[in-house]
Amino acid sequence: MIFIISLIETMQVSLKQIRQVLGFGVQEFGDLIGLTRQTVNNLETQKNRMSSIQYIAVCAIIDNYITDKPELLPILSTILCSNENNHRSNVFETIEKGSLLKKWFLCFSDESKMFGLSLNNTSLISSKDFGNIAESYRIFLDQTVLFEEGFLDILQSFALALKNSGNKFIVPLKVVEAIQHQMMSSETNDVLVAQKGMKLLMELQNENLIDIRGEKSDGNVISTFVSVFAKFKSVNRLALMTRNPKLAKQGDTLNNDVLGGFNILVLDYSKDKGIQKWTQDDYKSNEQLTMNQFYKSYLLMKNC
Repeated sequence: MIFIISLIETMQVSLKQIRQVLGFGVQEFGDLIGLTRQTVNNLETQKNRMSSIQYIAVCAIIDNYITDKPELLPILSTILCSNENNHRSNVFETIEKGSLLKKWFLCFSDESKMFGLSLNNTSLISSKDFGNIAESYRIFLDQTVLFEEGFLDILQSFALALKNSGNKFIVPLKVVEAIQHQMMSSETNDVLVAQKGMKLLMELQNENLIDIRGEKSDGNVISTFVSVFAKFKSVNRLALMTRNPKLAKQGDTLNNDVLGGFNILVLDYSKDKGIQKWTQDDYKSNEQLTMNQFYKSYLLMKNC
């Protein structure tokens, strides 16, 4: 853990020099890594602490840039080494295969090094574990968890961990459209559930805990998740929270050696059990549910 902290702290101290060597202005650099100009300024002046997600984004920019200009790698390495804490080992003395992302990946041979939870473990996710997930994962939500009773309460209990890490929940635009479409259903109960989900989305937006991303041209909800996860699992740790067994199984299917990268953490939530990981048994026991049957399970929801 100390090694990881050293990576992030050194990168933050070096950020302005690195940005200038790469030839980016503050606004341009912020646009590339999805941050505002003010946030970049705050990171460079040490007003805000750099999160692991921000670190990974910066490393991705550097790696991409030095692919075309490898002659800059020794310069960037020198900057990083010169800014390391003297009381710690030279964490940037070697950069694996010219890639800062590769160096980061090698810090985690398995998920247990980040939180007390193995991918083969079926334990519930504790508040402590979720704090570590919020720090290191990009967490995606679909409409089925947004429909679940009590979901807002449990999310708010994790809000501080998200804000401290500079992280937000990510909701694809197609999920928002699916909720809007359900609000026009002829089934009263479906409409009530969708209205509750939309209200939750708005509350999360008001608290600046959610980021809606996507294009009108995206496919359906499941294909959108699959395409995004397949593309970005090589450079980001991704987590999916869903009650949909088909989507959960699709997410888990991407965890193979062919695609490489990080394993996707596929999570379920229910008011009775809290947050836990999906298992193969969960997929099998839920595969027979149709979407109509799934929505009817919400008939007993209170205060819709």
